[in-house]
Amino acid sequence: MTAAQMYLPPLLGLVALAFLTALAILITRIVDLVRSKRPWFFYEEFDGKGAPLFVLRPTRQLANQFEFPILFYALIAIAIAVPVHDPVIAGLAWAYVALRWAHALSHLAFNRLYVRTPIFMVGNVVLLAMWVILALAVMTPAASST
Repeated sequence: MTAAQMYLPPLLGLVALAFLTALAILITRIVDLVRSKRPWFFYEEFDGKGAPLFVLRPTRQLANQFEFPILFYALIAIAIAVPVHDPVIAGLAWAYVALRWAHALSHLAFNRLYVRTPIFMVGNVVLLAMWVILALAVMTPAASST
């Protein structure tokens, strides 16, 4: 199995979340335009003022998906490029993706910080562990022979 075959499936899982969140933004904005009879140009210079929460949450969630997850994308790119074949990193990648999905769903569905924050923090610990393992794999002489 190549590094790309090992790491691309969880990466694509996170990419799918971003695209589905973007679709949620489109759907909620259309619903808002129809329900509130807002003029379409309200969303041309959208700053969030005056929009209902069901419209704001997907927008905020998409922004969240390009904060810490950027470190995930960079890690996967490095792991494929080096290449590093580590089933622990691959397993942690799936865990990270599952946690990001759980975070997004909790944010979009009911948005309780006491649920969302622990998911977010555990995800960050998983991501940190992935970086430590990757760094050790790349920087130790024994790993360079794999």
